Amino acid sequence: MNNTESSETSYYNIIKDDPVALLEYVDKFVRVQAIKNSFYEGFIHSVDPVTHSIILSVPQTAGYKTVVIPGHAVSDISELNLPSSIKPPQKKRQGAESIADDEERKRRLISWFKSNLLPVTELKDKIVLGNVTLLYPYSVTDISTDSPIVAMQIKDIMERMPHDFEAN
Repeated sequence: MNNTESSETSYYNIIKDDPVALLEYVDKFVRVQAIKNSFYEGFIHSVDPVTHSIILSVPQTAGYKTVVIPGHAVSDISELNLPSSIKPPQKKRQGAESIADDEERKRRLISWFKSNLLPVTELKDKIVLGNVTLLYPYSVTDISTDSPIVAMQIKDIMERMPHDFEAN
């Protein structure tokens, strides 16, 4: 937030009700301004679209510390330039999957959703199905939506996809 903005209106207050805008901050190096003049700098791991709570990976001398900032405590958020001394955290992966495997999984999922007559689009590295966003690496734990019922339905559809399903 720069000095010309009012302290009552922050960029975060404008975007916090827009889940897609909040998702743009995932994996970015940011400064989160919290209540009581405290702040945290780190990589956003995830944002809860309902409570607006933020899970932040804060760099330490030996790895990262995970910090959960409740949504009501966040007053502003801003993206920072990544210092050269800090390396982004590596996402935990199950198995030794390659980027090519991830792209193939993405392509297969998009085709599977279309064969189930779901309106699907791509937004950068995300798969978007209406108000549902499926984040990289496209597993059932990467579903982002405001509705737990819709999340369960998408999860069920994903789990029903045959292992030998071929994308069109």
